[in-house]
Amino acid sequence: MKNLIITSIAAICIFMISCKSNPDGNTNADKVKVRVVRPEKTRISFPVRASGSLSSKAEMKLSFKTGGIIENINADEGQVVTKGQVLAQLNLSEIEPIVQQAALGMEKAKRDLQRAENLYNDSVATLEQLQNARTALDFAGAQLRIAQFNNQYSKIIAPARGKVLKKLAEENEMIAPGYPLFLFSSAESDWVLRSALADIDIVKVQINDSAKIYFDAFPGKEFRAIISEIAKASDPYTGTYEVELRLIDKDPLFVSGLIGKVEIIPSALKDYVTIPLNVIHETHEMEGYIFLVRDTGFVREPVKILNFSDSIAYIENNFPLNEIIISDGAEYLTSGSLIDIVE
Repeated sequence: MKNLIITSIAAICIFMISCKSNPDGNTNADKVKVRVVRPEKTRISFPVRASGSLSSKAEMKLSFKTGGIIENINADEGQVVTKGQVLAQLNLSEIEPIVQQAALGMEKAKRDLQRAENLYNDSVATLEQLQNARTALDFAGAQLRIAQFNNQYSKIIAPARGKVLKKLAEENEMIAPGYPLFLFSSAESDWVLRSALADIDIVKVQINDSAKIYFDAFPGKEFRAIISEIAKASDPYTGTYEVELRLIDKDPLFVSGLIGKVEIIPSALKDYVTIPLNVIHETHEMEGYIFLVRDTGFVREPVKILNFSDSIAYIENNFPLNEIIISDGAEYLTSGSLIDIVE
C-alpha cells in the first residue's frame, strides 16, 4: 500500500511538471506539419484565342457597268483565270448603237463648228454663235466618251490572276447595273484570316503582333501570321471587334472560307505574381483560398486567379512577395491549429 501511494505521488508530480513546461497543453506531436512556398513575380503576356475565316485579301465582286442581257459567260465556279481574260459579256445590240449615235453626234458637232468659224471669219456669224458651236462639240465629245466607257465595261475582265469563287447569274439572264456576277479572289494578293474579338481581348493586341493559326484541313501544321488591321469600332450587331491577320506561311491548297483557330501572342507584357496552382483551395470559377503562415499559426486568405497554366496560377501584381504560403498539409488544418514548418 505504501509503494502504491509513492507511485501515485510521483505520477502526479511528473504531470504537474509537464503542464508547467507546456502551459498551452500543446506539444510538437500536436502541431500540423506543413511545407511552404513563397510567391514570385513574373512578366508575361497570355495568348488571345479566337477563330476566323480564311480569305484572299483582294476578294472582289465583279459586275457590269451597265445593265442588260448576259450574252456569254466564260468562267465557272472554282476556275483559275489569268489577268485580262474576258469572263463575261453583255449583249451589245443596244449598247453599240448608243456608241455609234454619240460618234455621229461628234462628227456633226465638228462640222457645225467648222461652219461657225468660217462664218465668223466672214463677219456673218456672231461670237456667241461660235462659242455655242464650240460648246456643242465639247458636249458631243463628253457623250461619246460616256458611251465608249459603258461599252468597255459591258464585259467583265479578270483584274488579276486568281479564282472565280462564285457565279451569281447565268447566260441569257437580265442583270442590273452594278449587280455582282462573280465573286473573285486574286491569287496575287495575301491570304488573310478575319476574326472577331471581345472588348476584353481587343485591348490586349496591336498591329504587328504575331499569331499562330491552325486549320482542321491541315492537321498538325502551324501557320505563322501577324495582325495587319484592327477595327476601330465594334460590330453593331455582335459587339465584337474585327481583327485581320495576314498569313506569312501559305499553302497552295488554300481555299477561301477555311475556318482556322487563332492564337495571338500580344507583344505588350504585364506583371503578375505567380503561385503554385495546388496551394489554392476551395476554388470556384476564378476564385479560391490560400493559407498564409502567421507566427506558429495560419490565416485563410481569399485570392482571385487572373490566369493559370498546368501548374501555376497568376494573381494580382500587388500581392506581397514576403508572404509565406502553406503548400503541403493545408488540408489537415482546422481552426486554432498550430503548424510546424518542415523542409
